[in-house]
Amino acid sequence: MSKPMKESMISTREVLRGNSFSFMSDEVLLPNGRTAQRNYVRYPGAVVIIPFLDDKNIIMIEQFRYSVGEVLLELPAGKIDDPSEPNEAAAYRELLEETGYQAGAMEYLFSYYPAVGYSSEIIHAFRATKLNKAEQQPDEDEIIEPLVMEFSEALDKVYNGSIRDSKTILLLLYLQRWYGGK
Repeated sequence: MSKPMKESMISTREVLRGNSFSFMSDEVLLPNGRTAQRNYVRYPGAVVIIPFLDDKNIIMIEQFRYSVGEVLLELPAGKIDDPSEPNEAAAYRELLEETGYQAGAMEYLFSYYPAVGYSSEIIHAFRATKLNKAEQQPDEDEIIEPLVMEFSEALDKVYNGSIRDSKTILLLLYLQRWYGGK
């Protein structure tokens, strides 16, 4: 079996532009000389933050997600507004906007692609500590309720199916080895 080789773009077309993303349709040249169509969402980078109030408690948010028609329990997160905005700056900004807390320290953990089959999105994960209460500053179209929860309780909610947001599940399970739990 041969190794997959890179495809080359022949042409690209923006089918739809939304506030946060674009839907693209590209014609590509395959390594075997054939052509194919690749449709995907072009989405800017994003950040997700796990904010620790202390060794035991984290801050989560509840937010209605229209696409699934449910209020979800999530970690604070958001898109990088400008390509020149550093990932860490976006993490500080999103934490304040969504939770009303400022971080005294922000530690980069890892980056990942949440939906490689149809999206260019990359999410950068951070751990925030040394939090200070400030004023929540959600976007005009966001209604977000921050809440404090024990890390172990959040893990229980992952295992019992109460937390269904993938970025939240991934980050909680990633940190489980350092903060105990199941």
